[in-house]
Amino acid sequence: MKKLIILLLFITSVTTRLFAQKLTIQASKTSVTVGEPFQVTFSMNGSGSEMKVAHLTDFDIYQGPYNSSSMSVVNGVVSQSYSLTYVLGAKKEGKLPLGPATITVNGNTIQSNTLIIDVGKANANQNSGGQSNTPHATKAEGDNIFLSATTNKTKVYVGEELTLYFKLYFRIDVVNYSVSKMPAMDGCFVQDEQTNPSATKQETIDGKQYMVAELKKTYVIPQRSGKITIDPMEAEFLVRQQSTRRPQNIFDQIMGGGYEEAKIKLRSKPVIIDVMPLPEEKKPDGFAGAVGNFSFKASLSKDKVKANEAINLTIIVTGKGNLKLIDPLKVNFPEDFETYDPKVTQNMNTTNGLGGSKTFDYLVIPRHEGDYKIDHLDFSYFDPVKKEYVVLPSPEFNIHVDKGDPRDANASVYTPHNQEELKVLGDDIRYIKTNVPEFKPADDYFFNSTTFWLGILSPILGFIAFYFIRKKNLEMNSDLIAVKGRKATKMARKRLIIAEQNLKKANKEQFYIEISQALYGYVGDKLNISVANLTKENISNTLKLKGVSDATIENLISTINTCEYARYAPNAVSGDLQTIYNNTVELITTLENEIK
Repeated sequence: MKKLIILLLFITSVTTRLFAQKLTIQASKTSVTVGEPFQVTFSMNGSGSEMKVAHLTDFDIYQGPYNSSSMSVVNGVVSQSYSLTYVLGAKKEGKLPLGPATITVNGNTIQSNTLIIDVGKANANQNSGGQSNTPHATKAEGDNIFLSATTNKTKVYVGEELTLYFKLYFRIDVVNYSVSKMPAMDGCFVQDEQTNPSATKQETIDGKQYMVAELKKTYVIPQRSGKITIDPMEAEFLVRQQSTRRPQNIFDQIMGGGYEEAKIKLRSKPVIIDVMPLPEEKKPDGFAGAVGNFSFKASLSKDKVKANEAINLTIIVTGKGNLKLIDPLKVNFPEDFETYDPKVTQNMNTTNGLGGSKTFDYLVIPRHEGDYKIDHLDFSYFDPVKKEYVVLPSPEFNIHVDKGDPRDANASVYTPHNQEELKVLGDDIRYIKTNVPEFKPADDYFFNSTTFWLGILSPILGFIAFYFIRKKNLEMNSDLIAVKGRKATKMARKRLIIAEQNLKKANKEQFYIEISQALYGYVGDKLNISVANLTKENISNTLKLKGVSDATIENLISTINTCEYARYAPNAVSGDLQTIYNNTVELITTLENEIK
C-alpha cells in the first residue's frame, strides 16, 4: 500500500508539471491594416525544444525571430520561461489565422492557442515600420529596430527643395550595416549632405527610448509636377542578439544562454511627394525657373572703352534654393557687340539646405564707336514660402565706345588701311614706282570680257543660291524634333568633355553626374522625350520601338544605374573611371548607329 501511494504521488507530480506548462500566443494588436507591423510573442512557462509556428504564410516577417529565456530559483524551486518574438505584417485583407505553435517538452508535444488577426485596407500614407511622410516617424508597438524614410515636406512646387532623411531606430546592439539598394529618384535633382551614421541620439516613440542614427540626408528638387514616388532604401544590418541555442549548462542558463550575431534586412516603404506646378498668373517675362530665396547683383568692369576692347558683365545670384539649376540670364546686348557664352562658377554649400552663390561672367566686345545701353536686366524667382514671384531689378548700364586703334593687332574687324594714310605734298612730284609695270595688249578691254560677265552674273547667281540654301535651312529647322535629334550628339560630346576633365582631376562625384547627364540628355533629345517622362522604363520602351538591340539598352540602363549608385553610395561602386568613360563614348556611338 505504501509503494502504491508513493507511485500515485509521483504520477500526480509529473502530470501536474506537464499540464502546468503552457504555450500561449500574444499579439500587440489584433486589428491592423495591410503591411502595418505588429509584434507577436510565443511564450512558454517552462523549457522545451523544437518550437514550430504554423500559418505564417499570410504574413511578411519584418524582424525576428528573437529568443529570450529566464530562470529563477525561489525556496529551492527552479522555474524557467522561454519566448519567441516576431515582428510581422499582413500581406492581404481579411481575418487571417495566426498559429497554433507547438513545442516538445519531455517527449510530449504542447500546442498553443490560435489568434485571428483582423486585417483592413492599407493606408496610402503608411510606411514601413509604421513610418509616415511627416517629419516625425511613428512605429508599431514592440519594434526593436526599423528603418525610417521621412521628408520635411510632402507637398512642394516644381523646383522647390525638400529634405529626405533615412534614419535607423534601434533598441538592440547594431554592429555594422551596408546599403544594398538606394532609391531611384526619376524626375528629381538630388544633392547629398555628408552625414555621420555613428553619431546617434535618443528619441522617445510610443513611450519607448530608441537610439537613432541618420544614415543619409539628401536634398531633393522635383523637376516635374504630379505625384513623385521615392523608391525604398534597402539595407542589411549585423546585430548582436541573444543566442537561439538552448543553454547547455547551469552557467549558460544563469547568463541567459549567450549571444550571437545575426543579419537583418530592412526596407523602407516608398515616399510619395505631391508636386504642384508653378502658377502661371503673374509669371514675369524671362522667368528662368529659379525657386527659393535669392539676391541679385550685376556689375560692369568699365563703362568707357575703345572699339575692339573687351568688357566683362558680371552677374552674381546668391541665396538658397535650386541655385544649381539656374540657367544663364538672357542679356539683351546691342547688336554691334560681339558676345560669348558666359563663364559660370558656383560656390555651393549644404548647411541647412542648398545654398551659396552662382556667378555668370559675360565677355563682350564693342566693335564700333558710339553710345550704347544695356537695360531690362532683371532677375526673377518664385518664393515658395510667400507663394509669389519676386522680381529683382538691375541698374541700367550706359557704355561709351571711342574709336579704336586700327593698328591694334588684336582687332578682328576689317579696316581699309593697316598703315598710315599717305599725304600728297605737291603736284609736281608723284610717288616713285619701284615695281615693274604690267603691260597688257592694246585691244584687251575689260568690257565684254569673261571677268566682266562673271561680275555681272555673280550677284544674281549668289542670290539664287542664297534663296535655295535659306529655304532648305528653314525646312530643316521647322522640325523642332529633328533639330533636337541632330544636336543630341553635339550636346553629349560637351558633357563628355567636362566628364573627362573631372576624370583627370579624380573628382568622382562630378564625373558620375556629367556621365549621367550626358546619357539622359542624349536620349531625351534624340528620342524627343521630355524631362517629365525621362524614366528608365520610357527610355527602354522607346529604344525598342526605334530598333535598338536589347544588349545596347541593357548596357545603357546599367551605366545609368552605376552613376546613380555612385552618387548615393560611393563605396558600393567599384570600377575604373576610364573604363566607364570609354564605355559611355562607345555606347553613345552605338546608339547613334542603331536608332532608326
